[in-house]
Amino acid sequence: MMDYLKLAQDTVAKATARGVEAEVIIIDQQETEIQLGNGAVEQLSQSGSKGMGVRVIDDGRVGYAYTSAFTPESITQTWQTAVELAAVASSDEYRRLPQPQSLPDENLEIYDAALPQVTPEQKIDLAKRVEQAALAFDDRIVMVPKTRYTDAIEHVYLANSKGFAGTYDRTIAWSFVECFARDGEEVAEAYGLGASITFSELDADAIGRESAERALGMLGGEPVPTQTCPVIFDPLVSAELLGAIARAMSADAMQKGRSFLLDKLGQDIASDVVSMMDNGRMKRGIASAPFDGEGVPTSATRLIDEGVFQNVIYDTYTANKAGATSTGNAQRSSHREVPRLSMSNFYLQPGNLTQEEIIAGVSNGMYVTRIMQTGGIDPITGDCSMGAYGCWIEDGKLTKAVSGVTLATTLQDLLKNITAVGSDLRLVPLQGSISAPTIRVDNVTVGGTQ
Repeated sequence: MMDYLKLAQDTVAKATARGVEAEVIIIDQQETEIQLGNGAVEQLSQSGSKGMGVRVIDDGRVGYAYTSAFTPESITQTWQTAVELAAVASSDEYRRLPQPQSLPDENLEIYDAALPQVTPEQKIDLAKRVEQAALAFDDRIVMVPKTRYTDAIEHVYLANSKGFAGTYDRTIAWSFVECFARDGEEVAEAYGLGASITFSELDADAIGRESAERALGMLGGEPVPTQTCPVIFDPLVSAELLGAIARAMSADAMQKGRSFLLDKLGQDIASDVVSMMDNGRMKRGIASAPFDGEGVPTSATRLIDEGVFQNVIYDTYTANKAGATSTGNAQRSSHREVPRLSMSNFYLQPGNLTQEEIIAGVSNGMYVTRIMQTGGIDPITGDCSMGAYGCWIEDGKLTKAVSGVTLATTLQDLLKNITAVGSDLRLVPLQGSISAPTIRVDNVTVGGTQ
C-alpha cells in the first residue's frame, strides 16, 4: 500500500525547491448513500474518492491546485501548477503557513474500525427499520417519502514545509427520515435523525419514532392571538438558531464587519445561563480531529462564558491579521478546497433542567418544534423572523397544536432573554456539528391572529 504521508512530504520537498512555502493534503474517503422512498431502495451508491491538494505560498501570494490521479506525472504537474498560480496571484502579508506545534497524545475516539466491515445489506436494513418504526408508531402516519442513510470513512494526510507531518482516520454514520401524518383533512410533516461516529450506536427505532411523534404533534395546529411571551425551543430548533450565532463568532466575520456581535468582545451579550463552546478535541465528536486543515492542533475555545463574549475562532490567516493565535479552526472537507475558517463541534453548554421542567415553568407561552425561516435569521444584522409550529403551553402543560404563527426577535435579544437551558444536549448534524439543548427565551413576539 502506498505511504501517503511520505508522498505528501516528498511532494512538499519538490515544491519548496522552487523557493516557496508548500503544503500538501491527501484525503482518501469512502462513502455510502442509501435512500428509500415508500419502502423501495431508490438509491444505493458506494463511492471512493482520493485526491491531493497542493497549496503554495510565495511571499504572501497563494496558488492552489489538486489532482485525483496519483501518477508521478500528474503529481508533478499539480505542484508545478500551484507554483505558477502563486507567481501571478496578489500578495497578502498575512498569508503564511503556521509554525509547527506538537500534537497532544490523546485518543479522540473518532474512528469506528467496525464500519468498513458493515455490509450494504446491513445498512439498507437499518434504513428500512427507521422507516418501519415511523409507520408503525400510529395509524395516522400515512407516508414516509424519504429515508436516508449516509456514512463516510476518511483518512487524512497532511505535510508542509514548516516541518509538520500528520495523519488521522475518522468515521461518521447517520440516518434521516421524513414522514407525513394525516387526521381527516389535516396533514403535517416532520423529520427525525440520528448521527454517531459508530454504526452500532444508530437507533433505528428512536429515529423513526421521533419523526412520527413530531408530525403527530403538529396535526390540527391553529394560530394563537398575537402576543409577547416565553417561547421554548426544542433541541432541533435550537440548533438552527445556534448555527446563525456561530457564524457571527468567527474572526473572519469580525474582520469583514459581517457580525451582529461586532465590537462586543469582553461585553455581556447574553444571560448568565449562556456559555458556548467550540471544541475540536471533543471525544467522539463528529468534527473532531487532532489537527486542523493547516496542521494546527485543534482546541477547545470558550466563546461565551456565563453571558460574556470571550473569544472568536481563528485560522492562521485571521490570527496573523489580528496578532492572535489560531484556535485550530481551519476546516477542509475535500482535497479540492483550500482551508476555510469554520466551527468544529459547536455547542451551548447544557444546564440542569429537563425539558419537562422548563415547560412546567411557563404559565402561558409556546413550545416550538419546527421553524421555517420566512423572514430569515441574519448573523450579520441579528434580525430574526421565523414561521413556527409547535404546541401552546398553559399552566405548565402542553395543550393545543399551534401553526401559522411568526416569531419575531433579534439574535441580540434572544441571547439576553435565554432564561433556562436544558440538560438534553443533542447533536444535530444538519448545519455542521452543532449540539443544542432545549432553551427558554422570554419576550418573543408571537405573531398570529389579531
